[in-house]
Amino acid sequence: MIVTWMGHSCFLLKSEEGRSLLLDPFHESDVGYAMPITEADIVIISHDHMDHNNVDAAGSKAEVIFGPGEYISMEMEIRGIKSYHDAERGKKRGTNTIFCFTLDGIRVCHLGDLGHTLSRTQVKAIGPVDLLFLPVGGGYTIDAVGANEVMRQLHPAVTVPMHYRTGALGFELEPVDDFLKGKWPVKPQEKLKLAKEDLSDEGKVVLLSCPGAEGC
Repeated sequence: MIVTWMGHSCFLLKSEEGRSLLLDPFHESDVGYAMPITEADIVIISHDHMDHNNVDAAGSKAEVIFGPGEYISMEMEIRGIKSYHDAERGKKRGTNTIFCFTLDGIRVCHLGDLGHTLSRTQVKAIGPVDLLFLPVGGGYTIDAVGANEVMRQLHPAVTVPMHYRTGALGFELEPVDDFLKGKWPVKPQEKLKLAKEDLSDEGKVVLLSCPGAEGC
């Protein structure tokens, strides 16, 4: 699997067989990053906010996966698990969907704009996690403290932080620094290449770089 960070909470995943998934693409005017049109097979949307719901960015042929439930697309099983965008069961910002699926034998979990730590029921529904996409910037989601607790709950092999302040971002969030305290993250890289046999139990944190992240 090859993982590319497109900015904010958006990632492009490509499998060894050429399948492609675009997760939480955004509208440029609302976020500040460039969002190129990417011909993906599947586009997954965690919630209907402008910085996560630009389905057109995946091209005209992409199958759209949105909301809680069980889906099968391109022989892949995709599970959407109901959660909330805030710590008050959605009273402030509504609902959010956690998505889990397996690609190239790697169990992937994208938390979207998760606004709370996980319940036992949600942890059980998510199951084992190899690759976790984790919001860390606070404000509209869990902050560094909450993100660390969610990592403890899920024990992912690899964690990629997302949804934090950069030079390009058009609204205020906390930077990734607080989340990284006490950790030894893998040096920022443009693409993350993962194979099932390379995963370990050590719980790595990997920073991905994005060409437009610093607004230059």
